[in-house]
Amino acid sequence: MSGTTTDENENLPSPLLFAGGGSLEELPEIVDRLGARKALLVVGPGCAAPAERVRHLLGGRSTGSFTDTVAHVPSWEVNLAVASAQEVHADSVIAIGGGSSAGYAKIVALALGLPWIAVPTTLSGAEMTSRYFVTTGKGKESGRSRRCAARAVVRDPELLDLTPARVLASSGMAAVGACLEILAGTPSRASATAADAQRALREVLPLLVRDPADRELRVRALESAALAGAALEAAGPGPAQLIAEDLGATHRVDHGSLIACLAPHVGAGADLAGQVLPAETVRNFAGSLGLPVDLGSVCPPFDADALVERLAARPDLAGPAAVDSLRLVLKEAMR
Repeated sequence: MSGTTTDENENLPSPLLFAGGGSLEELPEIVDRLGARKALLVVGPGCAAPAERVRHLLGGRSTGSFTDTVAHVPSWEVNLAVASAQEVHADSVIAIGGGSSAGYAKIVALALGLPWIAVPTTLSGAEMTSRYFVTTGKGKESGRSRRCAARAVVRDPELLDLTPARVLASSGMAAVGACLEILAGTPSRASATAADAQRALREVLPLLVRDPADRELRVRALESAALAGAALEAAGPGPAQLIAEDLGATHRVDHGSLIACLAPHVGAGADLAGQVLPAETVRNFAGSLGLPVDLGSVCPPFDADALVERLAARPDLAGPAAVDSLRLVLKEAMR
């Protein structure tokens, strides 16, 4: 798969949004509205129970499941998902889970031209972006395509019942980190959305991690994570996210934990009121979620210069992979 596929200049269709308690029950109607009859379920880790609910709701509209999703979307695994969709003659994809299931669904949608529906069970916000990536023998490859944009998103707080607090913390931290990078960069149309999202997530996440069963906190967290995803869609990834993606794929490290270590060093993350968010504040926030803040504690030693050269050489990152920014973030994080 080429890592340079991109059509970001085209207007992306706004996804159909269904939110609130019980919104999963509307899934059959959503599938019908898309004209789909044979949906392949792409099921993330720990999502067997919600997937069974979806199968029951869809009845004959469900044509099979792919359950072998793993983090960082390795190319050999996602090729199996594409083959599974072809084998069952799927005309649509439903991703149940977090960033991994969304990542697989995007590649299936891209390869086969199918619409996909997101049923998020984490706070990654990946369902709101059209960026895809895969991990190959050469490392990460990425791109953007309108075909990778979800046609519908179902945000049902009940689906967080079985999501561990650690996963909520990690995925939420990834969303916060994306917002901080946007705010640390040149002001753009994504800045206001990123400011609102990071402010809300920093307020609600520590409370949700302590009380994952709180329905109101779940609703607010899901809404804020979606805002973060929308901001990331508009702005694109920053250096910390690109570094975390590479290190995560190379060393099989949790993305949110890497972001917790890197986000304090993305720059002067001033919000729209002109208040600077110091590195110590970001570290304290990550620590309040039970996440590590020391890069050496989550990742084995690596060659920073080689990593920067690898990212800078990727044709799909000609814009985001600014060498100076990458080096600065790594220098600060590796102190």
